[in-house]
Amino acid sequence: MKTKCLLFVILMLLITLISGCSNEGDKYIGKWTGLENPDNPRSYIHQMTIEKNGDNFIIKRKIGKYNEHNRDKLEWHDSTEDTDSATLKDDKLVVSGNLTTTTYTYIEKDNLLLYSGNGGVYLQKDNDGKILEDLKKQAADALTKYWEENPLKKTSSINDNPFEKYGKTKW
Repeated sequence: MKTKCLLFVILMLLITLISGCSNEGDKYIGKWTGLENPDNPRSYIHQMTIEKNGDNFIIKRKIGKYNEHNRDKLEWHDSTEDTDSATLKDDKLVVSGNLTTTTYTYIEKDNLLLYSGNGGVYLQKDNDGKILEDLKKQAADALTKYWEENPLKKTSSINDNPFEKYGKTKW
């Protein structure tokens, strides 16, 4: 009986030890989404996917926004996807470029990712895509409201007759 109890305790300790050990940087893995300017729902929406690749991390990044100039129809536009390779240094993901260094910092207390590009963008974990869809809906609603509050002014046509327009008579 003592042997069974001892084996059970050892097994439980091993399970606890194995489950408690996570690889450094695993908290970064997944999909992340955030608004460039949280005070403006019409600002760019950043989307990132971070994957582990050996000792490095692959970061795929793109931004999206509605085309604000086509008032007839809401059109979502994504940028082309950029891919970077990052390394884990001082508990941050670091992308070293020729002229700049970009960092990704995980903020544990808020479960956010701070992307140092574009002046700093906070992203939320978004593995199911729900945050992206919510931000897109907020942007669509804000843009529609903006268009309603700021209607286009009628501009004169090239074919307008200047004599009629300005009240002058022809010679």
